[in-house]
Amino acid sequence: MAVKILPISDLRRKTSEVIEAVREGGDAVYITQHGRPIVVLVDYGRYEHLLREAQAAGAPEPPGNYTDYLAGLHREVWEGVDTDAYLKEERDSWPTSPTS
Repeated sequence: MAVKILPISDLRRKTSEVIEAVREGGDAVYITQHGRPIVVLVDYGRYEHLLREAQAAGAPEPPGNYTDYLAGLHREVWEGVDTDAYLKEERDSWPTSPTS
């Protein structure tokens, strides 16, 4: 499964498309702001499944401060992603606007 990373500015422009892709494809989409991960979008059914798996494995209940809890959930994914290189690759793939 490829890691899908999307800047929050793209999410703002394509919210419906992104949500539909998450629902249909089942893959998580990592949303970044200023090149740093801020949230992960995942299908609700997958989220519930992950919670049940965590509870069955004896994971503690998430703390009241969900920001800190969620910030650590996917840290290992981000350690393996060179966000600067990813963003450069994305920018390089954008079509150039015609000059007038």
